Amino acid sequence: MSLKKSTSKRGFTLIEMVIAMTILALVVMVLYLAFSSAGRIWTRQQIKGGRGEHEAALARLLSDDLQNLVPYSFSWEKGEGFFFALGPSALFYATTSGYGARQRSVEGLYFACCYLKESEDEEGFALYIAKEMGPKTFLIEALWDFIQGPEKSLVANETLSEASLIVLDGLTNASFAVVSDPEKLNLPEGEVEEGALIESDMIRNWSSKTLPANILFRYENSDAGKRNLLLALEPPPQLPAKKDEKK
Repeated sequence: MSLKKSTSKRGFTLIEMVIAMTILALVVMVLYLAFSSAGRIWTRQQIKGGRGEHEAALARLLSDDLQNLVPYSFSWEKGEGFFFALGPSALFYATTSGYGARQRSVEGLYFACCYLKESEDEEGFALYIAKEMGPKTFLIEALWDFIQGPEKSLVANETLSEASLIVLDGLTNASFAVVSDPEKLNLPEGEVEEGALIESDMIRNWSSKTLPANILFRYENSDAGKRNLLLALEPPPQLPAKKDEKK
């Protein structure tokens, strides 16, 4: 008589399967959180990098423009004026720098309007610029309307809006101001000490002899970071009178 050894296979119990599934779920959750966190960090870095590039472009644009400022007087159907205006929400000026203009030439005179407007895609404000070669009528009209109440927000008409480009968006508490004492500005920290600015007493009727020496564009971005951009105005000296070539 021969005896055969039983070789029946033993399966997993219900408790073992539950434990295995729980461990697997925990592993998947840890991996998901790790990848999700890495993705958020990468996205924030991309946003900061993009914002940093935009802020650098803004600093270059305004610095180049105001260091090549041209005092320009004009006359049109409503009267005479000076193409420079400044208020909390807008800045008008003429410059020889063509950076940021839609059309550029080797030599030219450009007329610009930088203004704040409520952002269309998100909360807060966006900084726009309209920059044209030559004194376009719609810019003269916008300037003329703005100087009637420079403490108010600029109302951009359809023509001005179509000619404008977004320079920086996602801004809060943004404004332009005149700086009387730049040494009191704490630019890295974004704080402004008392007495550094003249805001309520800004000169409204600007001329080539009353242009401000320094302008500040200050704002907070969507990350609650404060920024102070100090801009020096350097209008060129008046051209000497032409000498009579006749001897």
